[in-house]
Amino acid sequence: MSVPPAERTAALAARPARRGAAGRSGVAGAAALMAASLALVLTAGALARELGARYGAAEVLFLRFLLSLLVVAPAAFAMAGRRALSVTRPGGHAVRALSGVGAALIFYAATQHLPFADLVALSYAAPLFVVLLSGPAIGERAGAASAVCVALGMAGVFLIAPPTRLEPWSLAMLAMAVLNAVCILATRRTAQADGPAATGLVFVLAGCLLTAPAALLTGFRMPETADLPAFLLLGVAAGAAILLNAAAFRRAPAAVLAPIDYLGIAASAAIGFLWWGESPSSAVLLGGALIAAAGLGTLWAGARRPG
Repeated sequence: MSVPPAERTAALAARPARRGAAGRSGVAGAAALMAASLALVLTAGALARELGARYGAAEVLFLRFLLSLLVVAPAAFAMAGRRALSVTRPGGHAVRALSGVGAALIFYAATQHLPFADLVALSYAAPLFVVLLSGPAIGERAGAASAVCVALGMAGVFLIAPPTRLEPWSLAMLAMAVLNAVCILATRRTAQADGPAATGLVFVLAGCLLTAPAALLTGFRMPETADLPAFLLLGVAAGAAILLNAAAFRRAPAAVLAPIDYLGIAASAAIGFLWWGESPSSAVLLGGALIAAAGLGTLWAGARRPG
């Protein structure tokens, strides 16, 4: 998974596409859905950064969760009816909510301290931590190929955030990647039991409940009229990204769609340059390329692993 919102991991709950079930038109449609989802996620991230310059990170995140209900709730009830609020593993959902919301809050706070390309590239390190944590967390052992990919990806991380000059917000982004990995692993535990509708809706509702106190304690104030369209677009973009992402994974396998998702690293560099005039360093570009290659490699290694 890429940039927060971490609720994009709801796609893991979607019924995976069967091999041979999708023709060329089906794969093309899935690729278009994935590209649209990625565009919305990056748009939401850029809007959060822009709004975060005038409002607290907790307030921006709370309103993002609240407004995304406009999209997520109708879709979830249309898919599953009242079962959209029924969960069989509340503990797993609690872990997922706490880790996912924590990761998103760190990302929103870090937007004011790091270039946009750095933020996005470091957020893509989450799959590397999934490999490292999957053994102790859910008993999945990583093979030699996965270990090599993790080493390659961590080399990319260290290019972007060298250990010799680690800054507090670079460390915070690595903590965010770890929390996103925990969120992904928790989703694997809960998704098959509860389905994509409950997985997505419960997370957004939990996000509202968890961020509301933080927003109040950090001085919540009503958005200015001029900022209301941006807040609305932020919430709708985040909510629509969940639905498009899950729809894409129902139509095509992850091996087909992941390369599109990793285009977000390059796209974030372009957004940073066009929106804020930021020029990514060669270390960020090379590090992002290594992280993308490592993420695709871990996907390939996982697909080849028996069972």
